[in-house]
Amino acid sequence: MRRWTLPFLALPLLLPLSTGVSRAQSPDIPPGYTAYQILGPGINAPPLPFKIEGDRMLTPEGGMVTVTGGGVTDDRIDITMDVPGATVRFMGTRVGDAFTGYSFLVSDDDDERDMIPLTMTPVGQETDFAPDPSALASAPGISRVEVVPGGATLEAGEPRRFVARVFDESGAEIADPEVEWFAGGSRTRMTVNGEFTGFEPGERTIAALVNGAAMGLTTVTVNEPSIASLSVYTEVPSRLAVGSRLALEVDALNAVQRWELSPEVSIESSAPGVVSVSGWTLSAESPGRAEVTLRSGAAEESYSIEVVAASDELSITGLPSGVVRTGEVVRLGTTVAAAHPLWSVSEPGAAVFADGAFVAERAGRYTVVATLGDRVSTATIEATARGVSGRIQVRGHGLNVSTYSSDLWPQNGHVYVGTHQANQLRTYDVSDPSSPVLTDSQAFDARVVNDVKVSADGRWLVATREGASDRRNGILVFSLSDPAHPALVSEYTETLTAGVHNVFWVGSLVYAVNDGTGDLHIVDVSDASNPREVGRWGLPVEGRALHDVWVQEGVAYLSYLGDGLVILDVGGAGRGGTPEKPVLVSRIFYPGGPTHSAYRYGDYVFAGDEDFSLQGTVPSAIGTDPRGPIHVIDVSDLARPRYVGKYEVPEAGAHNFWIDPEAGVLYVGYYQGGIRVVDVTGELRGELYRQGREIAHYLPAAGPDEAKTPFATRVWGVFPMFENGWQPTGEVLYATDYNSGLWTFTVEMSEPIS
Repeated sequence: MRRWTLPFLALPLLLPLSTGVSRAQSPDIPPGYTAYQILGPGINAPPLPFKIEGDRMLTPEGGMVTVTGGGVTDDRIDITMDVPGATVRFMGTRVGDAFTGYSFLVSDDDDERDMIPLTMTPVGQETDFAPDPSALASAPGISRVEVVPGGATLEAGEPRRFVARVFDESGAEIADPEVEWFAGGSRTRMTVNGEFTGFEPGERTIAALVNGAAMGLTTVTVNEPSIASLSVYTEVPSRLAVGSRLALEVDALNAVQRWELSPEVSIESSAPGVVSVSGWTLSAESPGRAEVTLRSGAAEESYSIEVVAASDELSITGLPSGVVRTGEVVRLGTTVAAAHPLWSVSEPGAAVFADGAFVAERAGRYTVVATLGDRVSTATIEATARGVSGRIQVRGHGLNVSTYSSDLWPQNGHVYVGTHQANQLRTYDVSDPSSPVLTDSQAFDARVVNDVKVSADGRWLVATREGASDRRNGILVFSLSDPAHPALVSEYTETLTAGVHNVFWVGSLVYAVNDGTGDLHIVDVSDASNPREVGRWGLPVEGRALHDVWVQEGVAYLSYLGDGLVILDVGGAGRGGTPEKPVLVSRIFYPGGPTHSAYRYGDYVFAGDEDFSLQGTVPSAIGTDPRGPIHVIDVSDLARPRYVGKYEVPEAGAHNFWIDPEAGVLYVGYYQGGIRVVDVTGELRGELYRQGREIAHYLPAAGPDEAKTPFATRVWGVFPMFENGWQPTGEVLYATDYNSGLWTFTVEMSEPIS
């Protein structure tokens, strides 16, 4: 099953981004309609409006879900629905105005055929009834459907063809029945001819829907995939002093190219008296040489380590000459050559890492301890508060009470804003930032305009499209010869039919995220009236879901949700990659939520998560309570990215962000955490939020006359005004809030950041 990545609100039946379900009342249920909560595995959606009239079930025009056929009776439901990127059929039983059964989903490109047990319940009506497969086991002329082979056990990635045996009411087998195949459960592939492949361990359900009326089921057990390769993040030195301890950090890729964060790995030393192994830690015991080998299945990594005597007196080196600020990284070492001591800090409020990097989170005096075998050395470091502070001054508000605002791009005195559930591209003149003026609001066929980007030369704008009624989504190309009124020049849908969630410009190339393929598609728009695809790259993982792309200096940073951050050479990483033929440089996965967006600054990539697994606790159009930090990854060596820290606002979720490269300031749209302004100068390590690096924050929240959903902060992203060439200009910044539209603001610093 694909992890769909259309709108962040996780549509029912379509977007299994998380397992949490919100029961929050949606503010947009039209009169005469009932708010239904959609319950099922992996569904996290707000209540949606439905209405029953006789034997018909109706949905309002312009919504994310449209009932296109079928109906209801006293005891059954059988309807078809259009949702962005797919057609869904829902069949089941009825109890009052509640329904339970199974949804059968076929994606627009017909390569995903999923089944999900589902319950639709009016908000406030409790029900404990569950889907009953026996209710769909027979139909007129069909007594039963048998799926064979039954109870199969498969290796991960192993395909198996299934067939359906169909019997009439006399018990005779029916020849050549009309069968549609579906699979239930995550990370599966089911083809139209019944070939199933599972890529994640566990039990999966195979469903055969016969003549559109009767259903047969069987279960398949998918075994745990073997380990294909190990990724050792710890730099293992060739020499260690006696008494050294080295903790290994190891991840693995399995046979289906998925990450294993806690792989079963055996670690052996050829000479335990020289280098001993305890759990994941190596200890240098006595002079000599040892081979240390890590094994998991067929994967193996080996290191030759020479242990030398620790003859010098142990003292801590690298101490600062004076007081340091919180967040400032102090690189500590020792006087003993090749020593890797066990580092610790005696007082709370600071951390010292295995490589000797010390950083304080609070002002105070800290005792740092280095332990090398039976030798101990201590030192004192004093830290003062970082002393960065500021204030966000709101300059203006471009009201949007008719729809939800998504991404934005400010350029050449105008701000272009996408929308959800409104089919619109909105243009604001912000020559007076205190009074944004809506100069154009263009409608076109798309339930979701998630992303808008302007080319560096300011001549062209691309808007993404999802949920088009004709199922031909892709991108729209606009001329900005009149920047106040973008003029549609062309659309490109040929290879992007399923929908595009995000894009990025490089020269005349548009890097587009394809919802259907999960791939990165590169489209040449040098002839704006005739775009054409020139390159494509996809992670070789079944069920992959690419969410965003950012390209800097010939390197593409791909946010692959549950598969982490992927780094591609598209002309600047020295691996021979080009936009036509990108080349993989590296991948990194880290504990946390799905990798949602990424941005390169200096030696670091900032990767934000988007986690919707919690139930909503505040009024919201999306009915969810997002979480997710911004992770900091050291990419000074692109081939060996290293996780070094994060910025995490408690009880809030990061979304889109931008970093001022001159000032070293991070601007974050942090959903319910509002606008966040963060000092990211210098070396970064540890918990940035706790280190006092936050300069300012503001929670945009508008009342009923100024917001689609009043008093519900959901900041989407923050950018400066760009001039041609994407050069930031002026002091005013621009943010969109999902519920209340465009905001303009400045940041008043108490003192310059150094």
